[in-house]
Amino acid sequence: MAETKAFDGFEPIFGESTAELEEGEAFGGVFRRSFLFYVHPLDSSQLEIVASDFHSNTLKCVLTVMDIDDLRDETGIGGSWNDFVHYLLASLSTGDVKLILDGPENLRTDSSVSHAKLITRKSKGLPRISLLLNGLVNLPAKDATANISLALFNAYKSKHIDVVKGKEHLSRLEEMLSLEKDRNNNLQNQLDALSFSSKRKVPKAKGPEKVSLAYDSIGTKELVISEAEQTANITSVDKSPSKDAQPLKGSHRAVPAHRRAKARGVSLQDNEDDDGK
Repeated sequence: MAETKAFDGFEPIFGESTAELEEGEAFGGVFRRSFLFYVHPLDSSQLEIVASDFHSNTLKCVLTVMDIDDLRDETGIGGSWNDFVHYLLASLSTGDVKLILDGPENLRTDSSVSHAKLITRKSKGLPRISLLLNGLVNLPAKDATANISLALFNAYKSKHIDVVKGKEHLSRLEEMLSLEKDRNNNLQNQLDALSFSSKRKVPKAKGPEKVSLAYDSIGTKELVISEAEQTANITSVDKSPSKDAQPLKGSHRAVPAHRRAKARGVSLQDNEDDDGK
């Protein structure tokens, strides 16, 4: 299956590069100017790179699919076409980017630079990619800087929207967490109240029996009732009726009713005879 070669799906890249002059390090060290560069796909088959100091120098180049193939052959980087494009974009976004300007005479007179080389590599020791940028003047230069400014604002607005959404999502999560904490605290308070209430309602053991808790070798509790106290309690229960019951001791025998009446009559008669005497 043939490889699909297209610039679809690439996010815009913004970066800053320090401009240096092509002739002489001494002059280049004295004159340094920062450039902002902007890389984005024009469509699925074209990639545009624009660099500007927003003063008097604006440059750009447009790379086609065929240009990428030629550039890959020049740098000697193997792999697929898409691998090379990813390497180029990674170098521009996170790597070392330099802009080498030609025509120092133009810079002295504050004129626009006609050409520049944008040199980039992903990291030290990896292959360098050199891109030729052509200078823009008048209306094309103004349009290019306007496009950079508008694209930069749109990128900022998109990031700002993402940040706002992230903060709103974080706020909702914090609110949910706070509600969950309150719910857990309420449940814990209810459990504590139920536990305290159940402890107060436990009846206390009554009776003369003493209960001792013994712990066996495996750590479980066994309920042991003292046999000696059981025996003592049973003995005390058996002896208690003997103390209350007292035997009746009588010195006289019971006399039938008719005999008791006769005796009383005889007794009265005897008393009268005694008085008469």
